[in-house]
Amino acid sequence: MTFQQFSDELTRQLTPMFPDGTQISTQSIPKNNGVFLDAIIIREPGINISPTIYLEDYYALYKEGTALDEICHIICDVFLEVRLNHPIDPRFFTNFEQAKKHLVYQLVNYDKNKERLADIPHIQYLDLAIVFCCMLRLENEETATILIRNEHLQLWQTDLETVKKQAFDNTPRLLPAYIQPITDAIRDLMESNESLMRLLPLLERELTPPLYVLTNETQICGAACILYPALLAEFSESVGKDLYILPSSIHEVLLLPTDTRCADDELCALVRSVNSEQLPPTQQLSDSVYYYSRAIKGLVI
Repeated sequence: MTFQQFSDELTRQLTPMFPDGTQISTQSIPKNNGVFLDAIIIREPGINISPTIYLEDYYALYKEGTALDEICHIICDVFLEVRLNHPIDPRFFTNFEQAKKHLVYQLVNYDKNKERLADIPHIQYLDLAIVFCCMLRLENEETATILIRNEHLQLWQTDLETVKKQAFDNTPRLLPAYIQPITDAIRDLMESNESLMRLLPLLERELTPPLYVLTNETQICGAACILYPALLAEFSESVGKDLYILPSSIHEVLLLPTDTRCADDELCALVRSVNSEQLPPTQQLSDSVYYYSRAIKGLVI
């Protein structure tokens, strides 16, 4: 069964599993770095915001032998877990005085999103672009974001500079930064596996100098924390070193304290390797390595 056939059959089998009036459709959705992902959209009567359920992983399950009816039940369970039980008041977004309280910024790769950025208010920063979103915290403790487009500035009768100022005020407050040694982050992932935990002391000895993970409290689009005022300056002073910054994904960066700038080529090769072999294209931020210098109090490539 081709992906299109899978998608069509999934929609057909899901339809009778929901109450009358529920609209089930598939859509190709533009994502980060010029990628389009196919998703199923389930719209309930009277609910004006719907979860987006991407299909690639479910198609992989099907190809591995999972029955289609079982996949339908998995999707139903996912939908019930993340759905909202009531409509959202649209004024939080259509009225700028309400929307501005929810504005935050994110970082994406400039070149890989160049065509898409033509319709998106943005600020170029190094080889990246700062884009803006309206973030809503949902009742299930999840967050939903609406990417700000040029049409939204027209709707709000405002400009990029106003949106930038509000988002730069909001983001560090709404999404506080979180820095921890990478061994602590790995420990969190390993804590349920006793055999892997035994490897941690060896890993801690090998990581010299230590690496740190920088993200935000949601661990979503946390690479933007590198723009938080004074954050890199204060951290570099606390460790007494300059910093290499490795963009491990759009969700986090790695901080590598250093006494001297000398390993750019090796680190760039490492970042490129991770991007090409470990990360899906939608999560890649950059192949570049950034350097924070205490002398200039700034970030350079």
